[in-house]
Amino acid sequence: MSSRIGIAFGGGGARGYAHIGVLRALRNKASILPEIAAGTSVGSLFAMCYAADIPQKLLEKQAEEFGWFQHVISLADTTKRVLRLRSEGGLLSNATLGETVNTMVEGRNFDDLPVDLAVVAVDMEKRVRVIITSERAAKKINMDPLYQYLSPPAKGLNGFKTEIITDVESIGLAIRASCAVPGVFQPVEIGDYLLVDGGVVDQVPVDVVLALGAEKVIAVSLGMALVVDQVNSAFSTMSKIIESLAIPQIRKSMDLADIAFQVTEIERRSPIKLHQMGLIEQGEMDMLRSMEKVDWL
Repeated sequence: MSSRIGIAFGGGGARGYAHIGVLRALRNKASILPEIAAGTSVGSLFAMCYAADIPQKLLEKQAEEFGWFQHVISLADTTKRVLRLRSEGGLLSNATLGETVNTMVEGRNFDDLPVDLAVVAVDMEKRVRVIITSERAAKKINMDPLYQYLSPPAKGLNGFKTEIITDVESIGLAIRASCAVPGVFQPVEIGDYLLVDGGVVDQVPVDVVLALGAEKVIAVSLGMALVVDQVNSAFSTMSKIIESLAIPQIRKSMDLADIAFQVTEIERRSPIKLHQMGLIEQGEMDMLRSMEKVDWL
């Protein structure tokens, strides 16, 4: 009997073009495809593309046409919130991203997808990691890998609780939350939570894929999502500090996977510049090289 395979897509902003190449390699070469997909930040978008079986040619065409103001940022919602003095946590609204995703999945929700999908976000104020998934997948979840990776509060020590949500309004809303980079995008309200980018606590969610029942895991890292290293300022210095602190977290995740790689020279790529089409080929080559090392793909 073949093992259940899962894939975890890491965050990294516009570096996410590399995930398109990873998908191309899997779809073109693999005889066994993952049954479980999880993602953080931009990784949640491509986990969705895989789980919803978005055609590869369509995905690559949309990548060429993608624009921040056409497909992510809502100027109307941003202006409305600023006028109402509700720009807490971020300057911009990514409401248009939700609309883009819902169009891509043709109105389907988590339980309608052929592959189990999980999206990771976090409520920083309440110290809660939120995993958004289908009712079908939630019934299979083993909480042990989640607690082993991210410790809950215990014996007077701080920690992060982990909550599973299955009744989210739409896949688009979930991905908006996972992609809400703190300080850039406004938090997204889901239930009792104000959610931001899950990369704060779980950059490459291998533990989530394991919790959903994967026996073999592929993990793809794009480096730190929350870093804008082109800015020569105090913000750039702080970003570098955040990136350094995140390295042990990412390594911990990658060590849990059976196939794990960071896309080659990804640190030289911008997390905000669109249309880095060369990353598609790089992601494909790195995935193909990794696949050659195992006999179950």
